[in-house]
Amino acid sequence: MSSWYDTVLSPIMWVISWLVVQFHRLFSLVFASSSGWAWGLAIVFLTLTIRVALIPLFVKQIKSMRAMQVIQPEVKALQDKYKRDIERAKFDPVKKRDLQQKQQREMMALYKEHGTNPFSSCLPVLAQSPFWASLYRLLYNVANGTHFAFMTAALVISINSAHVFGAPISAHFNSVGAALHGASSADVKAVSGAMIVICMVTQFITQRQMVLKNSAPDNPMVKQQKMLMYVMPLMLGLFYLIAPIGVLIYMLTSNLWTMGQQFYVLHNNPTPGSLAHEEHLKRKAAKATKKGKSVEDAESKDAESKGAEPEDEAPAASLTSTGRPKPQRNQPSRTTKSQRTKR
Repeated sequence: MSSWYDTVLSPIMWVISWLVVQFHRLFSLVFASSSGWAWGLAIVFLTLTIRVALIPLFVKQIKSMRAMQVIQPEVKALQDKYKRDIERAKFDPVKKRDLQQKQQREMMALYKEHGTNPFSSCLPVLAQSPFWASLYRLLYNVANGTHFAFMTAALVISINSAHVFGAPISAHFNSVGAALHGASSADVKAVSGAMIVICMVTQFITQRQMVLKNSAPDNPMVKQQKMLMYVMPLMLGLFYLIAPIGVLIYMLTSNLWTMGQQFYVLHNNPTPGSLAHEEHLKRKAAKATKKGKSVEDAESKDAESKGAEPEDEAPAASLTSTGRPKPQRNQPSRTTKSQRTKR
């Protein structure tokens, strides 16, 4: 624990070590304390705890993304306004810098007016970064036999002996020698490699759904978002190669949580003008139509239960052979004048 980044991350590492130890103590009541289940589930629930705490930032991200969608025409108009002047001033560095600063000030004023900024969409990712970086450093030190905060020497031995599908939680894709903690290099590469692929695929699917389904067609940022959709998983894939399996468990759990959040947003509260919003409106219209039919069916059944009969039809049982209505029971039959004369 002598590096400067360990010193910077030390407060978060204390919190993470405490949470992991508490969840490990809980799952040790069901599984063996040195098993991969006890330590793996402890990391899963650590992730869920962090993601629940970050829900307010996720809500703010969604609101910011919608606001950015709304002001995109104004942003483009502002860019077009200064584009020609900046191009003309390319041989005058002072004037060009002044124009760029003026454009930037107007852009920031526009963002402030609508209560958003381009970086708000990155808030959940930025907020998570210190946590998985701290978990990475904690597991890295644990793999080297270093105990820290609530991770006592006994717990360090316990987590290093915990295996997930035959691979130690503290090992990573390129681990060799003592870092394998008795496991084979092939098992570690197989488990780590499979988790890396799943992490990259889930992240790609999440970004793809957000870009293709929750973006307005006229959004000029879609092109950049599509590029990030392919680049970001590849960039993180390089980090995953040196990430301990415990960190991969964190990232995979976090990705699945993000997919669930995104599904909820796309299904219930999509961005206006997007493909997801059109599908949302179709579902609402279909539900309204179905509800209307259900009300009509309920009214019809209610009428039948009360013995209601059509107005234009007389029951067959109430007619005589001559087609005249039968007299009602307990009521005297009425005779015509011709019938009385015959009698």
